[in-house]
Amino acid sequence: MLIGTWNISEAEARQWNVTPGFHSIKNDSEWVRGSPIPAIFKNEIGFKPLKVAILVKTAGGRTAILERCSSILARLLEPTELTLDGFEHKFFGVLTKYTHEETAMRRWHKLILEFDCYEFGTEVVQTASGVTDLTVMNTGNILSPIRMEITPQVGAASITLNGICRDAVTGKELPVVINNLEAGKTVVLDGYTGLISQNEELKKDIEIWSLPTLLPGTNTIRINNNRMDIAVRFHPRFM
Repeated sequence: MLIGTWNISEAEARQWNVTPGFHSIKNDSEWVRGSPIPAIFKNEIGFKPLKVAILVKTAGGRTAILERCSSILARLLEPTELTLDGFEHKFFGVLTKYTHEETAMRRWHKLILEFDCYEFGTEVVQTASGVTDLTVMNTGNILSPIRMEITPQVGAASITLNGICRDAVTGKELPVVINNLEAGKTVVLDGYTGLISQNEELKKDIEIWSLPTLLPGTNTIRINNNRMDIAVRFHPRFM
């Protein structure tokens, strides 16, 4: 098991078992008294719960055991990426609770870690040049944020993108208009951080209404100018 890039074996510990969950859901639908029909909205997802039990070696006495547990917990003070033994996907989240138990197995103590997180797959990178349509397959089963990079081959007063932004309530597709593009200067729409930049500087002359994402399955990104080099990067996400 890895916490970031750090292997818990360095603290003489090993993964014992994992109890994964699914994302929680929230819904604000209601049937107002006197109304002939209810107001029904789509579900919104929350965190995915994840419980990981770790066995920590007892050799060296109580002080050594506590130091090993302390080393593990110290690496979980910040949100982090988790690579679990036996799992194809990775998890990113924050530690919310932990317990320490002495087990009947004298050689090991048990450290139980509970996280709020999300699950993601291997990064997908898709590029295109000189096209107006780009088809991207999202193998995840929930909305997945993307990082889109657009490098103009020639300058353009504006371009319009479709297929990466939607109304959060209705799901209706919303266009993205990027103004004042300069040849060779890359515009980045980062759905992970929310930052929009051009040539690594904050870009403000853009009309965008939500963070760029991909729906599960096949997505078609459309651009009204074929003199652009495009790169789409994302990690598929899972319920």
